[in-house]
This record gives sequence, structure tokens and C-alpha cells, in this order.
Amino acid sequence: MAESQLSMIQSRERYQEDKPKWGVKKGDQELSFCIFQIHAPAHEAKAIRLGLGDYRTNPESCIKMARVVYDQAGGWSPWTVYTKKMYLAYIR
Repeated sequence: MAESQLSMIQSRERYQEDKPKWGVKKGDQELSFCIFQIHAPAHEAKAIRLGLGDYRTNPESCIKMARVVYDQAGGWSPWTVYTKKMYLAYIR
């Protein structure tokens, strides 16, 4: 819920600074997609290699790709809503 309200959407957030490595500028709309808001510049190539290139629009691929990101990081650390504890507002 904290990432996307469980919607297959592009993030509404804006980059707070230029990110030349990702080809984005301050103020550009963030390139994170799907229920888990997977950051395309960091994970797109891997998603394509794994046959999950449709993760932006396919919920099943999104969930599988989120699992890949989670497993590689050893937890939720790649997600800002976790590191900033924003998810706590959704725990009952």
C-alpha cells in the first residue's frame, strides 16, 4: 500500500536531483513502476534478461521482479518506504 496503493502505476514522485547515471534530471518524474514501484533504471536490463520485461504492466511479472530485487538485496532495503519507515502507517 505504501508504495503504490496497490496500483500498477508509475511513481508520482519527482527526482530531487540530477541522476546522470540514469539519464534523468531534477524534477523529472521518477521511473519506478508497478505495485512494488520497481526502479527501471536500476532493474530494467535484469528484468528483460529474466523474461520479466513486462513488469511495468503485468502484476505477476511485477511481483516476480520484486522478489528478485528483494532476494539480491537480502531484504527490503531497496524500497524507500521501508528505509524511511513510511510503511508503518499501513500496519494495523
